[in-house]
Amino acid sequence: MSTRKILISCEHADHIIPSKYASLFKGADEDLKSHKGYDPGSMDLAKYTARNLDVPLYYQKVSRLLIEMNRSINAQDLFSKYSSVLPDKDKRELEEKYYFPYRNEVEDKIIEYVNNGDSVLHISFHSFTPSLNNVERLVDIGILCDEKVESELKFANEWKDKLAELFPTLLVMINMPYNGADDGFTTYLRAKYPQEKYLGIELEINQKYIQQPIWADIKKGLVQSLA
Repeated sequence: MSTRKILISCEHADHIIPSKYASLFKGADEDLKSHKGYDPGSMDLAKYTARNLDVPLYYQKVSRLLIEMNRSINAQDLFSKYSSVLPDKDKRELEEKYYFPYRNEVEDKIIEYVNNGDSVLHISFHSFTPSLNNVERLVDIGILCDEKVESELKFANEWKDKLAELFPTLLVMINMPYNGADDGFTTYLRAKYPQEKYLGIELEINQKYIQQPIWADIKKGLVQSLA
């Protein structure tokens, strides 16, 4: 009998720069430790959720400013202003050492589940800044999906309702503050697998709650909503 297997990933878990590339990032500490370098809080949520649901977790701790795990291989912003200056051979080396091994590991697990007759719910954990260009973002929890994929939209709406019930003071929205159909890892994967076998959802949490007491409740609520 087929089941739906949950798989969790975190593409922007940390802001590590391997020593080989440290010279590229001299004076870039502020960017590395900000949302430009990683998604603060995302790894904490992903680890807690995966541990309590007893599901696989995959994460990349190398900074998105070195190479962006949540973009397609030909994306213009695959490399940041810091790493885009590298010669092509060094860029290919980054792809072979970090980009493809990480993404292939996640996809290999998906293939294992699908070949076993199961369907996959892949939740990619992210976080976002409370404001952008001095404009406050009102959304607290974003559930990103491709609204043209009926099964994804159905799941997103059901999950939104559960989270809204658990957190009546928080604003839970679909495809805010980003669009789940834009270029990303889940977008790449949903193009390869039928929707009855793969659901690709990105979870976005407002970073303003990381240091607040409600953060612990958010972690517990996420697990409860998926159990």
